[in-house]
Amino acid sequence: DYNRELGVRFGSTIVKENSSDGLVSLTGTGTGSDVIVESGLSNLNSTGQPFPVSVPPINQRYNVNVPVATPVGAVALAILDSDYLVDLELSALEAEGQGDIISAPRIVTANQREATIEQGVEIPYQESSSSGATTTQFRPAVLSLTVTPQITPDDRIIMDLLVTKDSVGELVASATGGFVPSIDTRSVATQVLVNDGETVVLGGIYETETRETVNKVPFLGDVPGLGVLFRSRAQINNKAELLIFVTPKILREGASLY
Repeated sequence: DYNRELGVRFGSTIVKENSSDGLVSLTGTGTGSDVIVESGLSNLNSTGQPFPVSVPPINQRYNVNVPVATPVGAVALAILDSDYLVDLELSALEAEGQGDIISAPRIVTANQREATIEQGVEIPYQESSSSGATTTQFRPAVLSLTVTPQITPDDRIIMDLLVTKDSVGELVASATGGFVPSIDTRSVATQVLVNDGETVVLGGIYETETRETVNKVPFLGDVPGLGVLFRSRAQINNKAELLIFVTPKILREGASLY
């Protein structure tokens, strides 16, 4: 899995005195503007002048607020003058992960006898009937192996194989109310001829998911160059591969499965 995000928070706070000795303020939020106005009114009542005014907290000064949720690196810049304050923060995250999941079911059967082994979970979900009653239902998601072996005269093995690997998918709305989990199914059905103790790869499924998300201020986020100050971007690349290996062994007297 690979994930890269770049976010930005940008704000400008400006306070000017107008011709009638009042003040005009511009900041990121109405709450921040209220901080300036309240302090100006307090000064006006006590001294007859609105200045100096209080500076709002930083989270109330941002005009653009699209940061990375959990950044691992950030840089901030502030520019302060007598009547304006500019805040800029850039945050970034890059994460990469890799994992291997190995499932190794083992089964013993007689020559030309079908055998099945399963491992998995029963997924509970709520379902409503037309009468309004709610019941708990279950859907299986399993890893299963079904095999029918045939030993040839030269001690080779012909196998009819069906391998199924299920996983929980998205929740789908039910017609009677509630949500039903979908099951993502991957399966391989084949016949192979293998030497005793030899490993064969039945097949592989390779999946790639690429997703890019952009959050931006309308119009300003599309300005060439300066647009990066008004948008955040996240890129996600997920890759998964399923490989199925089968190793048959002829069990003679005293032999072990492992």
